[in-house]
Amino acid sequence: MEWPRSPTEAARQRPIRVLLVEDSPLIRKHLVALLEDSEGINVSDEVDTEAAAIAALDSNSFDAAVVDLQLREGSGFGVLQHLKRHYPDVLAVVLTNSNTPAMRARSLALGAHHFLDKSSEFDRVAELLEALR
Repeated sequence: MEWPRSPTEAARQRPIRVLLVEDSPLIRKHLVALLEDSEGINVSDEVDTEAAAIAALDSNSFDAAVVDLQLREGSGFGVLQHLKRHYPDVLAVVLTNSNTPAMRARSLALGAHHFLDKSSEFDRVAELLEALR
């Protein structure tokens, strides 16, 4: 599937619903501030484990998920696999400090649409999500 996809009229009229999967409270706080400063983006849920991310995905509707690979319990790889299998229309953005070719390749193979380095591409997250509008 090509990203960014063409949004429906209904999607253009409501905020982009984002699931934030990040184990660091400080980074979560900065990401929420960054994303909610962007018009039309709503961080609908924040979780810090693989199990909590899967539970959130299964009980809510999201347009995008921003996923760290290193989580408090489990890993972002499990979240990506669940997204690919059950929610392929949800934009999956990996934002990690584990920026190696192997991590990138595995993330993309598991369905990530974008792979970003936290240290140099943090601000690109909002840009990618805004493209969903």
